[in-house]
Amino acid sequence: MAVAEWPTTLPAEIRHPAVASAVSSTRFYFGVLSLLGLAAFVFNIDNRASANSLLAVAPPVDFIPPFSVAGWSAAYAYHLQDPLFAACGGAVTLGQFQFMYRWEWLRQASLAALVGWSVAGFAAAAAWRQYRCVLPRLSGLALLLIACGAARVAAEFATGEFRALSSLNVGQYRHAMDVTLASTALAALFATSITPHDWSRRIPSVRARPSEWLWTAAILLDIGFGALFAARNATPFWPTWPGYDGQLLPPLAQMTSYSPWWLNLTFNPYTIQLVHRGLSMALFLAALWQLVSCLLRSDPSAWPRVRFFLIAGQILLGIVTLVLAVPAALSVAHQIGAVFLLAFSFTVLRSPDERMHGRPSRIWHLRQTPG
Repeated sequence: MAVAEWPTTLPAEIRHPAVASAVSSTRFYFGVLSLLGLAAFVFNIDNRASANSLLAVAPPVDFIPPFSVAGWSAAYAYHLQDPLFAACGGAVTLGQFQFMYRWEWLRQASLAALVGWSVAGFAAAAAWRQYRCVLPRLSGLALLLIACGAARVAAEFATGEFRALSSLNVGQYRHAMDVTLASTALAALFATSITPHDWSRRIPSVRARPSEWLWTAAILLDIGFGALFAARNATPFWPTWPGYDGQLLPPLAQMTSYSPWWLNLTFNPYTIQLVHRGLSMALFLAALWQLVSCLLRSDPSAWPRVRFFLIAGQILLGIVTLVLAVPAALSVAHQIGAVFLLAFSFTVLRSPDERMHGRPSRIWHLRQTPG
């Protein structure tokens, strides 16, 4: 068995027809899986669109939704007879019911399609040897989802054990946990699609900079506070930007009104909004500093530019969403933008490419078997 030295080569540059076909198929598979994951994220994680549509009493749906006026009328009449709907106050129009029905149908369909496509990927990887290397990534995503479920159970236990939390409505903590964990899983899926398996089995000697882990942790923390922001409906408390209701700095008394002190970080809408704003602005300034440093050094690395524009877009979208009193569509777009930003950070962590890390390319070693 000989050991040969090969220069850095991206998977897309591999010329062998069979390998190129496998790479294309794998990228297509993970691309579709990412789109299905995004659909499941939008329709299964509570957001402004679902909160504004009475989805707490979502109607039962059929395998094929109604297409005729008579079909909608029958489904609507059946929904009005639901005891749960009556207990929640009723008073829903046919138009609201149709929105609820379509949302619930898309929610179940997106989740079923995601599970079915994932199972199909596992089956294909187990059946065909050339796709066997996909199994670790699918298994890793499955383990991440299991870890997300375990973390949610732990959060449920914690909110029940702490007396200060159990006396409050803890729905916002469940929402923040769901959004943060789902964003992490979806971002990991996008990163997997962007940087597919290295089919030549080379082992990169380049490691991500330690600062990239700080970026990832800060983005995750900002996503968590953004979810608390939405769950606590913190927009009406300070609906202006810049400043806080005409003041340059927020009043200290409003941010320290809860006891114990840490409840201000997890329950006080004033403090939650301030922290989310502060974290977002800190990320923007850090990205701007990296971009300026890159330009002054004439560094051709692309990742500081991409990160800056992603964060700048998120800041602008968040400001517009706040000033316009949180329209549902903009709120969901802001939530998805955070996932893309986190996915980019995961991609930088995983990529050995010198264009991502700003380092010269190293030599990778490839073991080759005769014949």
